[in-house]
Amino acid sequence: MAEVRIAGVRKAFGPVEVIHGVDLTIADRQFAVVVGPSGCGKSTLLRMIAGLEETSAGTIHIGQRDVTLAEPKDRNVAMVFQNYALYPHLSVARNIAFGLELRGTPKAEIAARVARAAEILHLDGLLERKPRQLSGGQRQRVAMGRAIVRDPDVFLFDEPLSNLDAKLRVAMRLEIRKLHEALGGTSVYVTHDQIEAMTMGDLLIVMNEGRVEQIGRPMEVYRRPASRFVASFIGSPPMNFLPVEVAGGVARTAADSRIRLDPALNGQAAGPARLVLGLRPEHLAIDAERPALDCLVEVVEPQGADTIVHGRAGEDLLTLRLQGTPEVAVGDRLPLGVAAEHTHLFDAESGRRVG
Repeated sequence: MAEVRIAGVRKAFGPVEVIHGVDLTIADRQFAVVVGPSGCGKSTLLRMIAGLEETSAGTIHIGQRDVTLAEPKDRNVAMVFQNYALYPHLSVARNIAFGLELRGTPKAEIAARVARAAEILHLDGLLERKPRQLSGGQRQRVAMGRAIVRDPDVFLFDEPLSNLDAKLRVAMRLEIRKLHEALGGTSVYVTHDQIEAMTMGDLLIVMNEGRVEQIGRPMEVYRRPASRFVASFIGSPPMNFLPVEVAGGVARTAADSRIRLDPALNGQAAGPARLVLGLRPEHLAIDAERPALDCLVEVVEPQGADTIVHGRAGEDLLTLRLQGTPEVAVGDRLPLGVAAEHTHLFDAESGRRVG
């Protein structure tokens, strides 16, 4: 296996540039997740690593090899697609073996590799079936089997779970992660689902409009989002944002609520300054003794272990994630507290993190 190094990569379709100078390194054996909204360029970036799209500028290295101009077949990567891309007239075994057959791999070696992949993916009893006789999850495992037998340097996954139902997606997330650990490979996984991104990756690469907004370990990105975009995209429900004026380590909202800031932010925002305060829903709590915000409840969504509450503090929208099933009803006024260490500040114009 090998690391992937991308330097100054750009991609344009005619006059329209969709990837704007991406630089990143994915270490050998690392599981990197590229996450972002539809149209942000993440799949285009993956296809450039695979060689299915040409780069307009920049270089791509896999290990010590510069593969920027190499044909896909010469990059030793294997890609798992969203739509499985199976041949309907071939059996599971033949679908898995197809790439090896094209290479002229000896039949005995093909049989051994197919048997190994089938064992890893629990496909042993399905090898003679056709794709139409399989469930969605089984088809996705066949697609992964086809990637495994190639023994690639890098596994590439392009939103492989988006066609599956919610329960199966959870199961397949675990399967893919276990597969990565078992094979010891380097994996690049593209998704628009931030839950997949947080639970699967060693390295999180957050993209927005063809640019990398932040790179880091998932919990680092969650705890210290580099921009308002990252803060809104990573975390569920999304972070709350309140326009504030800051002075003396205290943020004052439009409704004149006063919220003490993380001491680490002191001095970062020379006051008074107009900024945006970020508060995660799970970090707001009902606190009658030390209230910082007064929230008028508008919608209550019980979810079993948690309850999501939507409301307003003055004109500012607020979302709370409360543990359990508290007795909260529409029309209630909730005194809310927030620990200073859970406050975030962003520049109102650029959206970049302050401090």
